[in-house]
Amino acid sequence: MEKGFLKAALVIIVAGIVAFIVLAKMAQYVPALGGEGGGIRIPDSGQGSLDQYSGHTNPLLDFTKNISTGSGSNVPNTDGKGRSPYAGSVTLSTGNASSAIQPFEEHVIIQNRGTGPVSITGWKLENGKGSRPIETSQNTYVYPSAESAIIGVGTEFLSPDGRFTTGNIVLQKGDRAIVTTGGPFTGYSLSINTSFRENICLGYLDTYPFTPRASLSCPLIMSDPLVRTMTDQCYSYLRTVSRCQDPTKTDTKRFDEIGSQCKTFIRERVGYAQCVANNKSLSGFATNQWRVFLGKPREMWAQSRETITLYDAQGLIVAQINY
Repeated sequence: MEKGFLKAALVIIVAGIVAFIVLAKMAQYVPALGGEGGGIRIPDSGQGSLDQYSGHTNPLLDFTKNISTGSGSNVPNTDGKGRSPYAGSVTLSTGNASSAIQPFEEHVIIQNRGTGPVSITGWKLENGKGSRPIETSQNTYVYPSAESAIIGVGTEFLSPDGRFTTGNIVLQKGDRAIVTTGGPFTGYSLSINTSFRENICLGYLDTYPFTPRASLSCPLIMSDPLVRTMTDQCYSYLRTVSRCQDPTKTDTKRFDEIGSQCKTFIRERVGYAQCVANNKSLSGFATNQWRVFLGKPREMWAQSRETITLYDAQGLIVAQINY
């Protein structure tokens, strides 16, 4: 009987130990309310995550954390989000954006470094005005809206008669576009009311305030085959005429002293319209540079702390620079 009692007591003790171990394990998963570890937690209604207040953050700030200054890196740091398929192949540089004040001078430069043509009509340029807070009279801060401009259409041929056939601005491989904030130039003898591809005769329009200046790549007048039919006096005079120089406008005193044959030759062979007529069939007549005008009445780019973003027609970021 004594042995039976000891055996029963041993079973009870072992069962108690097992039950204690089981309860201890279960306690890890059912802690007291509000305790550390698992279980149910009541959130603190007085605090929220930072994500709750991110709605007032300017979206431009999401893309500036790893962008180099100046015209260095042209690929925005978007971690693959909102990035255009043209990013990297179409680049953006500051031009004179940080120094120019007048809209007809201020410009940035877009260049196609890819392997195929790219239409930039419908693309958007936007400044970083929305990332610079303004202090109000009530000692509070507001973020103004960013300013933007859409790139429109243009003409491949700047016709001397002022009648332009317009279409999408297509940058061929290696082409670049000087994108001017103001313009175009309508108050001149040849009214330019659209963006255009440059040609080798553009230097004759030297009175237009192009910034940067138009290249003086006009064919030399001495290369005209009709020069051989001029008098010796006229021939000698024509040798002094520079590229893109129109003596009827720039050298009136000497022009008045030359013979009538020479005057007729110059009037018929020198100048923008005459240069176009004589050279438009040449393979190198059109250049690889566009003049694109945004038509803004005031400057668009700040002198410092600026972010310039280029979006494609689908609203995806092509390039972004800051300075």
